[in-house]
Amino acid sequence: MKHPPWLVALNLVFAALFVVSAGIQHNDPDPLRWIALYGAAAVATVAALHVPRAWVAAALLGLVAAAWAASLWYDVSGHVEASDAWRKMSEKGGKVEALREAGGLTIVAVWLAISTLAGRRRSSR
Repeated sequence: MKHPPWLVALNLVFAALFVVSAGIQHNDPDPLRWIALYGAAAVATVAALHVPRAWVAAALLGLVAAAWAASLWYDVSGHVEASDAWRKMSEKGGKVEALREAGGLTIVAVWLAISTLAGRRRSSR
């Protein structure tokens, strides 16, 4: 059974956003792990819907992103507010960077969960 066109379109949008996210990591203090994460998320996003059983890899990567995000959310809770994400990092230090990273990881985890469910549903039919 095919996926609904809106899901395929959203899937491609998120994959493209993950590629862009990987591309803008070049000036990050630790770019390789972020480029690897966002690049893998882009591949897993597309593969989950189009490659049989690739949803397993998407699920595993999503769990890694969720655990990493939870760790970062714990680190920043009580130190920064959501509005700090749009401020200059120099105003609040490294906690703003961690807040932004936690947000990105949360987006990856949520979208990979959606891709996993859609890919799994397709595989079970």
